[in-house]
Amino acid sequence: MIYLFTAGILLLLDLGIKWYVETHFTEDDTREAAGGKIMIRKSHNSGMAMNVLEDRPEVVRWLSAGFGSFLFIYYLYLLSRRGRKVEKAGWMFVLGGACSNLYDRFKRKYVVDYFSFRCRWKKLQNIVFNLGDLFIFGGSILVIFAQIFRKK
Repeated sequence: MIYLFTAGILLLLDLGIKWYVETHFTEDDTREAAGGKIMIRKSHNSGMAMNVLEDRPEVVRWLSAGFGSFLFIYYLYLLSRRGRKVEKAGWMFVLGGACSNLYDRFKRKYVVDYFSFRCRWKKLQNIVFNLGDLFIFGGSILVIFAQIFRKK
């Protein structure tokens, strides 16, 4: 149960930040954090990562719902298995981030993104993320490592 509880906390954390950004920022506001290395700004994304299928938000919404449902069912199965703590933790992060973005897709009809990294590469600097995106990315890395190093 601790894994599901923690996934819920991650979900609420990201939704709380999204609410703050939605209510305290305009699309033109940009603030700096971490000594200017992180830029906080509001961005709406009705597509998938990198605005893929932005012109087809209904398709994105239902693809996300299908994947999220599959993920949740698989995760419940995984939780019933002994061990595999790193894999469970990885999927916990993925589930928390995915549920946050899925909530946005159905409630707001877009995902709220709110930070980017200041760096030399302008293409990377123009990509705006949310915490849920980082949870999905980091959790995916954990799952991959768990799969690679899992004892048979």
